[in-house]
Amino acid sequence: MGFWIAAILGFISMVVITWLLKDSYPLYASLIGPLCGGFIAGIVLGEGVGEGAKVGFISGVFGALLVSVIILITGAALFGIIGAFVGAIIDLVIMIFATLLFGIFGMIGGGIGGIFRNK
Repeated sequence: MGFWIAAILGFISMVVITWLLKDSYPLYASLIGPLCGGFIAGIVLGEGVGEGAKVGFISGVFGALLVSVIILITGAALFGIIGAFVGAIIDLVIMIFATLLFGIFGMIGGGIGGIFRNK
């Protein structure tokens, strides 16, 4: 399968798994989701550890972008212009940490998924 198809499938599974686990395991949902999403992306791509880690990282970055957009829209919708401004400032900080968190855990999961399905 193609690289971008695997990245999008990993991203979608990451979002769904995190959403499903948010009530039962709120502290671990943001860790388990990227790991499982990266794992799925690595298995779907199936081109080894390096490519699996790369596609897992890209899936994690997509997840971080989604979190960033949700925070910005929520801030603007709830608090207007001031909320959008504060949301944008907070968004920059969260974007850095979310990209690192989701990207690194997605990369680890993608590498593990690449091990299991190596061409």
